[in-house]
Amino acid sequence: MTAVNPWQKSYPESIRNYQVPAAVMQGSVAQFSAVGAAQYPDSNAFSMVLANGLQQSLTFKQVDDLSTAFAAFLVAQGLQRGDVVAIQLPTSLHYPIAVMGAWKAGLIITNMNPLYTAREVALQIEDSNAKLLIASDLFANTVKPVVEQQSLALVLCSMADFFPEPIAAAIRQHLGVKLELDASQYQTFSDALSAGAQLPPAQREAHPIALYQHTGGTTGRSKGAPLTHANLLAVLEMAQVHVNAYDVKIEPGEFILTALPLYHIFAFNFNFLLFFKLGACNVLVPNPRPLNNLKPAFAQFKIGWMTGVDTLYAGLLAEPWFTEKPLHLKYVVSGGTALRPSTAMQWQQRICPILEGYGLTETSCFVSLNPPLGQVRLGYVGLPLPACEVRIVAEDGQDLPFGEAGELAVRGPHVINEYLNQPEESQASLRNGWFFTGDMAVMDENGFLQIVDRKKDIVLVSGFNVYPNEVEGVIALHPDVIEVAVIGRPDDNSGEAVCAYICSRNANLTAAEIIDYCRKQLTGYKVPKYIEFREQLPKSPVGKILRAQLRDPQPASQQQ
Repeated sequence: MTAVNPWQKSYPESIRNYQVPAAVMQGSVAQFSAVGAAQYPDSNAFSMVLANGLQQSLTFKQVDDLSTAFAAFLVAQGLQRGDVVAIQLPTSLHYPIAVMGAWKAGLIITNMNPLYTAREVALQIEDSNAKLLIASDLFANTVKPVVEQQSLALVLCSMADFFPEPIAAAIRQHLGVKLELDASQYQTFSDALSAGAQLPPAQREAHPIALYQHTGGTTGRSKGAPLTHANLLAVLEMAQVHVNAYDVKIEPGEFILTALPLYHIFAFNFNFLLFFKLGACNVLVPNPRPLNNLKPAFAQFKIGWMTGVDTLYAGLLAEPWFTEKPLHLKYVVSGGTALRPSTAMQWQQRICPILEGYGLTETSCFVSLNPPLGQVRLGYVGLPLPACEVRIVAEDGQDLPFGEAGELAVRGPHVINEYLNQPEESQASLRNGWFFTGDMAVMDENGFLQIVDRKKDIVLVSGFNVYPNEVEGVIALHPDVIEVAVIGRPDDNSGEAVCAYICSRNANLTAAEIIDYCRKQLTGYKVPKYIEFREQLPKSPVGKILRAQLRDPQPASQQQ
């Protein structure tokens, strides 16, 4: 690089050479709960809005009291400091109580997608060594075999919780949950809170690790990123300092729409933790699809902030109810996948500034963010956050000049030190204090970053990582499959879609059969949208399938 930290000259003077104070990184993120209760006791911290417009809220005081009760319940279950609790919930009022309660009890959490199959749940439970699972009753039958095989303690949550009767009864009737679990195999979240409220508060020091946030691996094996409380406290301070430097404040009482799932690191850190810390209110939408489900949230609250991926913003621009009504949005933040220029330009012209950012699980979500200005540089993912260092590195490890693409490496107080249970992955990606992201990037002379390609073969479906090796591993188990290769294809709806190329020993094998087979083993966004059968797959001299040679525009059979 021809200059050291060139982004510094693009910062406002107030944050040049900023370092996170050591005192900021002391303690636990759970302290936000007590501070919020003291400063904004009667203000709403979380408001959940259902598709039919029903809503229920929790104040900062209620979140603190209920999470204290939940912590006492968890301790009473025999969980020791440093044990792991898995949280597999849709975006709901249970989430902040479960997270803050676990941290108050000195526990580590691991977030899980509620749509995971039993196989995927089992893999993460085993890797994290979770002792207790907090899950939605909507998906409880899926986890039944895992609970039984691993003698896992289970707490079930219902969307009817927190609503008064008879509304709660109507919600239960509408959802029509029929549990296959025996009553002895689980406790309800409501009963857990009631039991915990009768117990003395947990008096435990926080464990240094806050959560094992699982991301994917190039080998197809999921990787757990141990994020410490210090990592999270640092990155939240960095994000706040970055935004404040441009005279943009996230004010107490403001509303942010949380349409992204809270188990995703983007919404978990930005929406949940940052806005909770600052006294703002999260408006939670458990199921944002179809997009009309968001309409009651915009109708009932003056939404000022929002996070999302490209497909969410593009979809909203096509909704007349959204674009024809005056909105209160100040800024929206885009991440998780590349923001298409057409989406960004339309959004900025019609709605408000859209700030594209970049980050990874291993960096506690954040690396860079466009400054919150009226004119945003489209196509860029912004400047590194204050106290975050980045390099653009060639294959030989040397720094590259401005304008040349290389691998992006990141260093800072928000970056993990290792992967969970994977020393080889740790050694490959974490070297001399730098995390090598596997993403190809370009930096200009002012320190602005562009992500131009991915070194790894990750497929990004609506902002979620799909790892070809995992999908290939599932398809390869089909008795009629000889060979399989999986790549990503551009897709107007999801950014990318999964495409599988298959060599089969059965001439009558159909795309529909493969897709149905995958649906039983994989979460929906991992299931191939396109299947193409081939006589043979391209290979290197040593027999390695060459995915790069499959990336051509030839048509494939589309999922029905």
